Amino acid sequence: MKKKDDTRFFNVVESADGTATILLYGDMGEGDAVDSGRVVTELMQVAGRYKHIDVRINSRGGDVFAGMAIYNALRQADGDITIYVDGMAASIAAVVALCGKPLMMSPYARLMLHQVSGGGYGGAEWLRSVADQIERIETDLAAMLSKRLGTTPEDVKARYFDGRDHWLTATEAVDMGMADGIYDMPEATDLSQNTDDEIYTYFNNRLHGAINQEEMALIDDIKALPTFEDKADASAVVAHIKELESQSAQAEALRQANQQYKNRIAELESKEVDAYLNKAVADGKLTAEQLPSMKKLMEADRETATQLIDSMKPQKRQTRAADVFNEGTAAVMENKTWDQLDHDNQLAMLKAQNPTLFAQKYKEKFGVEYNA
Repeated sequence: MKKKDDTRFFNVVESADGTATILLYGDMGEGDAVDSGRVVTELMQVAGRYKHIDVRINSRGGDVFAGMAIYNALRQADGDITIYVDGMAASIAAVVALCGKPLMMSPYARLMLHQVSGGGYGGAEWLRSVADQIERIETDLAAMLSKRLGTTPEDVKARYFDGRDHWLTATEAVDMGMADGIYDMPEATDLSQNTDDEIYTYFNNRLHGAINQEEMALIDDIKALPTFEDKADASAVVAHIKELESQSAQAEALRQANQQYKNRIAELESKEVDAYLNKAVADGKLTAEQLPSMKKLMEADRETATQLIDSMKPQKRQTRAADVFNEGTAAVMENKTWDQLDHDNQLAMLKAQNPTLFAQKYKEKFGVEYNA
């Protein structure tokens, strides 16, 4: 079975019928709503995945170089691509719209062409170089547009790069051969008397309205959950989500604190058991060999183990030959060096009978503390 492709795009709306829609809504430029780097990358990726690509424009223009990058990517892209101007394609956005692909416009759409504008701060030579660059860009744009308009670059410059803004309606663009047709809008809204800015704003709001409808559908799905069913609107849903997050954080903090208390209690109980058992050994009730098994019994049933040990009678410690021997040799070993003790095979005896003296001899020999 083919693995589902989970790739997500910023400017792309995907549909189940094999069509991808690339939205060029907003200003063009690096970091703007229509970022050329992102748009070109997305175009390259969706071109091989979808049978048809719709490019929808509502833009006042922006950075010339960003627009030229999008223009060239669209011209070179293979596949079935159609350009739609929904509201406005002005300045460099109009050049993108006229990239050579089929162009459809809404009944109220506008195209606007004008000469390149720019500026800067510097000396006379630098400003002259800026002017030269603007003229070179205009020459390139005129050559690009002339292919679509069926005329010469010189005619384009003379007609559209004369210092004025040239606004064209959808009907005018179709009559002049710039656009291929006018598409029908589903609603009966009449925008014929609206200004260019009003048309631009209308289509932006129309897009955002569609997005909001998707968000409301998600809110409805969330409200179907039992804990959200009494939430009246999106703000109430969001507030309840934040409340649940807060409760979750508090519960986690309480769980961690509770675990820390449990660990501390277990640590104190372990130390208490060790002290109790060590005293039992010192009192002669237990031997050192019995400690491990008696500690397991304490862990399993502390009350029973305590009663058992308390019922035991202290046993008188039997004097061992080793003890008598050690008493006679303790003073001797204290006066010996580490090497002498090692030579006489007494290091192990010293460690067992007098750990403090053993550690002292160790430090004298090696210059560091002994770590048992």
